[in-house]
Amino acid sequence: MTNGNLLSPLNLSTGKELNTLVENRKAYTLNHCELNVFETYQRSELVPLTFTDLVITSMLRGKKVMHLFDKPGFDYLPGETVIVPPNITMKIDFPEATANQPSQCTALAINQQEILNTLDFLNENYPREDKHDWRLNYNQFHFFNNYELAQLINKLIRISTGDALTKDVLANLTLKELLIRIMQMQNFNELKDSAHELSGNNRFAYVLEYIKNNLTSKLSIDALCRMAFMSKASFFRAFKHELGISPVDYIIKERLQFAKQLMNNPYNSISEACFKAGFNNLNYFSRAFRKIEGITPSQYKMRVKHTGLN
Repeated sequence: MTNGNLLSPLNLSTGKELNTLVENRKAYTLNHCELNVFETYQRSELVPLTFTDLVITSMLRGKKVMHLFDKPGFDYLPGETVIVPPNITMKIDFPEATANQPSQCTALAINQQEILNTLDFLNENYPREDKHDWRLNYNQFHFFNNYELAQLINKLIRISTGDALTKDVLANLTLKELLIRIMQMQNFNELKDSAHELSGNNRFAYVLEYIKNNLTSKLSIDALCRMAFMSKASFFRAFKHELGISPVDYIIKERLQFAKQLMNNPYNSISEACFKAGFNNLNYFSRAFRKIEGITPSQYKMRVKHTGLN
């Protein structure tokens, strides 16, 4: 998880502002949404929390263990987002929260009519290539933020907690983009996770599966377009429209991820990782790595050597 995928923590409440040590709440209400900031200062278990609207929650500090949809509890950490449908109760553990190291999380509650309006607008004006309607997918409810999503959430937090006269208008525009980004990410995660199963009847799943199986080989964009039975312009536009990333950027990110796995092995050099991952230029690899990861390949190798973390 790179710094660009993390949200900016807010200033913690002072003693006089605390009404409780468990899920102390500050609320910032706008026309179409409400930003809630929760802080917890002591270890607690199975704390219930329910909203009547859809909620997009994002971790800023600390750690939670979330219990949702009768599924096993899962760790919830900074750099991650969870969406929760209306009237669904979250049960939350705070295994590490203390007065010196509290947890901090945002919960953005969005008016249901605003969500429906956004979905109707997208389905009418920008239908998906696979003919499925745009929708929020509650099977994809927990995910890592990408850079774009993190920046939008940070922006919404700044707008909601600020005092601009136009904050409702700014928040509404940002909210629409946030919903679109989340649906794109959900589509992407669903296709990537099930590419093999979906490749028989979804052109983008077929392309993702092909890229996965040929990542270290030379990949021709023209060949990918032919596999999708689309012109290059239509392929690029539809791929980014539905998945939130261009096919070229997707290939680069997948190769970088594979290169990181290779560099986790101390016997693999940076140049070996570069070429084995499908890059043919070490300087380009280094620039792309730094742009995506925020550090150079050498710094990454040094961090792995000293900490064993990736």
